[in-house]
Amino acid sequence: MEVGSSGQRWKLKRSSGRSSGDGGGGGARPRVRRLAAQPRLWEGQDVLARWSDGLLYLGNIRKVDASKRLNLVRFEDNSEFWVLNKDIHPPAVPGTEHVCCMCKDDTSSPDNLVVKCVKCKHGYHQQCHPPRIEGSAASLTTWVCRQCVFAVATKKGGALKKGPYARSMLAMKRVLPYQLTSLDWDPQHLTNEQQRYCYCGGPGEWNVKMLQCYRCQHWFHEACTQCLSKPLLYGDRFYQFTCCVCTAGSEHVHRLSLRWEELTHLVLYHLTICCRRKYFDFEREILSFVNENWDVLQVGELASSSKLERSTQILNALNNHRNRFVSGKEIKKRKCIFGLQDRSPPAPPALAPPPRHPPSPARLPEISGQATG
Repeated sequence: MEVGSSGQRWKLKRSSGRSSGDGGGGGARPRVRRLAAQPRLWEGQDVLARWSDGLLYLGNIRKVDASKRLNLVRFEDNSEFWVLNKDIHPPAVPGTEHVCCMCKDDTSSPDNLVVKCVKCKHGYHQQCHPPRIEGSAASLTTWVCRQCVFAVATKKGGALKKGPYARSMLAMKRVLPYQLTSLDWDPQHLTNEQQRYCYCGGPGEWNVKMLQCYRCQHWFHEACTQCLSKPLLYGDRFYQFTCCVCTAGSEHVHRLSLRWEELTHLVLYHLTICCRRKYFDFEREILSFVNENWDVLQVGELASSSKLERSTQILNALNNHRNRFVSGKEIKKRKCIFGLQDRSPPAPPALAPPPRHPPSPARLPEISGQATG
């Protein structure tokens, strides 16, 4: 049902490439001093970069702008984009496994050890890693860090729901790697200046496969959520979603009802973003997409509609809601083609303010799609 966007066409790599940096040697203290003097990112370095879909992609740094904390990254399809430092994850430099990659210190104590991730080899203080690493040194020999758990578990259409990585991800998602109060939002609460979203802390675009939490109003990538049974459409905000932070447990999601004009608007917006054009043929493209993806659209009370009724209702919506749709005949083109008046997704229905205290699952019998831990 989906035509890939620029952020989704790169081949996903689940393991980091080798660093071109020199390995550290000598004692612990000198190693820390060299690490502090050496830049974290440099030109020619192979890295994993988090894109606005929440996924990590392999790239090579072509240029570093230290003053703006930006890096020009060339990806495997030869496209180049500027990426913030916070969204770039370099491989561990050999010899630095016992240095915390967050605070750059190698000192430790019995209750705050530096623990090495068994996958990426980066070291983390128990108190620096979000959430705090629990356990003794003997029990942490196979520990996997947050970045590596997300690299394995995040998927297009929704993250893993079963298995050890799914369980680890669910536990880690209850704590964000940043403070919500530190974010500066626009008046509509759609974007923030820091470009930090979701459990992963990566960039995002609210209208490109993201869910907004009903309680905290924060935005979360489809790829990082574990509650969806169907993939999201672009601009689809017809969900009541509650994140793991707000529930202190699993996510909850409930599909909101759609009217015919809202469904038509949503489909046209999705096609507009995917195909990057304005007008679409009614039978060959609009109706064909609806019929082929009827189950994915999750239309609730409209689900029992026959194909003939769908055709009639959608055509009526296109012709009768001039505030939403424009016909080709209005601009001296074919009358059987339609587009959006404004390139914006349909507005979701207004919901009642969330309760002061998070509801318990027992009081939410209508919520469906709870993730499997």
